[in-house]
Amino acid sequence: MSRWAAILKLSDVYREKVMGLYSQELFTMEVRQYLASWIESQDWKQAARDPSLANFQFQNLLEHLDIEYRRFTQEQELLQQHNFRRSICGIQAEYQANPQKLAKIIQDLLMQEKQILSEAREVQHQTRHPAQVSIEIGRQREIEQHVIELKERVLSMDNEVKYLVDTWETFEFKNRNYNIVARSHPNDQHLKKKSDELQILLNELDRKRMELLDQIKSLLGLCETLVKFLQKELDEWLLKQKLACIGARKEMTLKLLQEWVTKTAECFFQLHSIFRNLPSQISYEDEPLKTYLPNLIKRLNELLSCLLQRSFVVDRQPIVAYLCKRPLVLKTSTAFSVRVRLLVNLPKLKDNMKVSFCVDKNPPKIKGYRKFNLLGTQNKVMEDLQGEGLVVDFKDLKLKEQKAGSGGKGGKGANEGSLSVMEELHLITFTMDFNYEDLKLKLETVTLPFVVISKNNHFGVAWASVLWFNLTSSDSKDLNFFSKPPMASWQLLKEALSWQFSCTTKRGLDADQLAMLGNKLCEETPREDSTVSWNKFCKENLPHVSFWVWFDAVLTLVKEHLENIWNDGHVMGFVSRKKEETLLKAEMSGTFLLRFSETVCGGITCTWVEQKDDGSYSIRSVQPYTMKELSCIPLTEIIRNYQLLVDENIPENPLKYCYPNIPKDEAFGPYYEQKPELTLKYEKYLQRKLIIVSTRQVDELESNLSPRMSENNDMDEWNCTIDDECLAGIAMNIDNIMINAESDPMLPVSPVD
Repeated sequence: MSRWAAILKLSDVYREKVMGLYSQELFTMEVRQYLASWIESQDWKQAARDPSLANFQFQNLLEHLDIEYRRFTQEQELLQQHNFRRSICGIQAEYQANPQKLAKIIQDLLMQEKQILSEAREVQHQTRHPAQVSIEIGRQREIEQHVIELKERVLSMDNEVKYLVDTWETFEFKNRNYNIVARSHPNDQHLKKKSDELQILLNELDRKRMELLDQIKSLLGLCETLVKFLQKELDEWLLKQKLACIGARKEMTLKLLQEWVTKTAECFFQLHSIFRNLPSQISYEDEPLKTYLPNLIKRLNELLSCLLQRSFVVDRQPIVAYLCKRPLVLKTSTAFSVRVRLLVNLPKLKDNMKVSFCVDKNPPKIKGYRKFNLLGTQNKVMEDLQGEGLVVDFKDLKLKEQKAGSGGKGGKGANEGSLSVMEELHLITFTMDFNYEDLKLKLETVTLPFVVISKNNHFGVAWASVLWFNLTSSDSKDLNFFSKPPMASWQLLKEALSWQFSCTTKRGLDADQLAMLGNKLCEETPREDSTVSWNKFCKENLPHVSFWVWFDAVLTLVKEHLENIWNDGHVMGFVSRKKEETLLKAEMSGTFLLRFSETVCGGITCTWVEQKDDGSYSIRSVQPYTMKELSCIPLTEIIRNYQLLVDENIPENPLKYCYPNIPKDEAFGPYYEQKPELTLKYEKYLQRKLIIVSTRQVDELESNLSPRMSENNDMDEWNCTIDDECLAGIAMNIDNIMINAESDPMLPVSPVD
């Protein structure tokens, strides 16, 4: 089964996520569906880094699109013919000059599809805690019962009112006849009996009116209870959305909540109509209903207004298309999308409600706070999307910074301390004029606070601000949050750190990895009540860069170059050098592990153990590989072909077992390159035979300045000169120091850290 076929079988929740991936105009869901088999069979990852392959696949894509276009033309499928012609023209115009960009987009889309499928399967097979399931199901049943009860009681009240009106009309008819008879035949012997019957009927009417009044009061009490339940559900959904934005796997479907809100609103509008018509059906003074009704109508309108206001939500937070997959970090002059939704899905509202927007409606009084113009189509009409409800999708909004006045950034009028650009939060407010059945309201909703950057290299730190806000803020509209950011509990923060991996790969962080990060942040073994400050997390250097910059660089390295072996659990990653030695010293010679460097930002190093005949051991490692090296050759190829001179100058690969005891080829073999053209491409790197390795030193950086032998090595200290050719050999260039075997095959190996 193809991946796309599997996607089509997913539940509504996950299909909705997939639809969100293809919200852009160019590479549409139709293209994805009709070319599913071909798209999934191509190596888009390699195309994204190989210009010639990208161009080849770009031409192939156009050919496949043209084939489908001609087929639709022959079959006279006008709509599909039009859509594919538009796709062909759009893709040519946008990506002809840079097909690698398209390859990267398709690679990202396929990766996200894979992630959604994995998430769906995980949820499907996951065994949840019975108590948690019981509470959730119990709460849902309670709301469902309240909605059903409200609907039944409103229907019952409607019937009661109709009965009351019919009875009142009967009374009036009989009363008119009685008055006519009384005037024309005052001595009629039946008058007394008719008068008694009228009095009985009038008493019955009074009793029914009082019962109806009590029913209305009780019904409004039920309405108030139900609104509180729905408000709580909406609050929980908003909290889930905040956490989902920073990587948490939360079920974000609004389908059930929308169903409850819509049914409740329908009942409220029906009640509103009943109340509005009651005064015309009351004909005498001091009528109890007439006396109390204005206050009851006012109470109902307040509940209805509250429900409508809360049901207007931002269901997709602002996100820049294809720049990244993280929402709430926007770039100036770069298009982004955001979507609002009204959970009251009444058919009559379609095409009648328009939504407008503004940015920073109530800006904070912060020194140097930037101001922006928000460019895009205003007053868009809500449309009814099948399966989702009433939405307005703003797909092409852009932020443009206003020019500062004479005072520049931090000019006059500010009365508080300034914040960095990465700590400056902004909001978009959406407004809708609601007008339905004589009820007129102005509904408002806002995005979560977002950060605005002007350069791509600011993105990582800006994301740290979003993460910290969504994790620790209690007020989702607090733009002054970073004037005094709160501490984060370690228990909460460690989950968020794990989410950064689990939301982009199939594997989060385990307890040992989190313990290492906890020691790094808390400077001790974290306790249950340990906390971390914002400065410690993102500002203080540990020792060369901040914790977040280091962590995010590692995350980027994994996503770009190590995802497969990370998913398989073959990258230990977050482990201290002390723990590393403890793990390796008791293992067989050639046992190695992969660890993220603590001193080289975004680097990964390979460390192995050599057991000596006298019972001692040596721990050796290479200087970390970074994005620069791994962009040229996969780490699996380096591990596969790594060689070291041993006795009699015989080259040997010292890497034999991936910790704890998995044979190297068993662990990494599935990812070895098999294509001849790639092998030729790597040949200039793989012919290097002599590699500088290292024993464990206290400081990795010191060894970069003066490479030297370990205490267990008999060779004398030496220096080496690196020429341009050697620097070009990145893949096997451990520690950025590499010796060309062709120039001096007898040159010895030197350990450096």
